[in-house]
Amino acid sequence: MKQIHHDDRGKFKSPNSTPLARKVMGVRLPIDMDATVRELAGDDLAAWIRCAIAEKLEREQQQDLSA
Repeated sequence: MKQIHHDDRGKFKSPNSTPLARKVMGVRLPIDMDATVRELAGDDLAAWIRCAIAEKLEREQQQDLSA
């Protein structure tokens, strides 16, 4: 997993210059997946999920370029 970036106040800081969207995105997970994600994420669940999504998007983009 990529390194999670924080600002001076300990809040998530995007590793790129793109600001966060105003709209909140939410998903409901199966109980077992929820427990695993929360265990892996530790204290910063939102940042962990952002990084996981960023990694998936990067893989998808690489796959599209090789197709």
